[in-house]
Amino acid sequence: MEIALLGFVVSLFFSSLTNDESLTVNENQKEDRQVCWIQNAGFFVDLPDGDILVDAILSSNDALAKAEAPYDDVRLIFVSHIHGDHFNAEGIIRHLKANKKANVVLTPESFNALQRRGLEKDLESRVFVSYPALDELKTFNINGFTGHILQFKHFGVQNIGLGLHGEEIDMVYLNGGIRNKFLVDKLSSNYSDSDFLIANKWPLNSSEYIDKAQELFQPSLLLMAHHSGSYDDIVQKNGGVEKMEEKMSRQEMKGIVFTKRMQCQQF
Repeated sequence: MEIALLGFVVSLFFSSLTNDESLTVNENQKEDRQVCWIQNAGFFVDLPDGDILVDAILSSNDALAKAEAPYDDVRLIFVSHIHGDHFNAEGIIRHLKANKKANVVLTPESFNALQRRGLEKDLESRVFVSYPALDELKTFNINGFTGHILQFKHFGVQNIGLGLHGEEIDMVYLNGGIRNKFLVDKLSSNYSDSDFLIANKWPLNSSEYIDKAQELFQPSLLLMAHHSGSYDDIVQKNGGVEKMEEKMSRQEMKGIVFTKRMQCQQF
């Protein structure tokens, strides 16, 4: 009971951190093979044969919920966990109703939240629910994508990371899991030459984690999600914007894209 109550309180806290500053991708700016930051840890991945949303459907972005252009060709929606700065149940249900091509990958906790919000039976067939054991990579095949899901702990709620293969993409979303060496090593065996890696609350003042990610995943882009003020924390830890940008020009911060200043990056 105490654990459940703690999880509820933490969920309310994270809901309050949802960032209203968001990017709406103009339909005329749609390009093949680009990744666009939406808000918090949410991303839109634009691909030739159907798109991906990662932790992006939040209550403050109505275009995503309505599946309006450019979000009308989404094939896969990934939700890492139930916190309100990553997930909005009503928004996902609305998107599924509006976009018949979309499928969702999420945890049992997030699925239960969808059911509480009135998820209809005919939509459940497009929802893939997974929460693997700590030492397991769970594989799925949906809409032309092959994915690997892994578990790591996050404030007492079910939380998953993602590796995703597709005809036009190789991507990794760790959502804070970069510190878990066992899981990162295990996932990297399948994604050793990725297009991009998204990390959340990454300790960028320590080059150890960046070096390790570059070594294991060899990503073309390392994306640091602007998540609940984490960008400002990183700036402060590195002595201000100018000093931080000096570090970015050296090896320990090479290849980093800070999403607070990012629009869309091609890969």
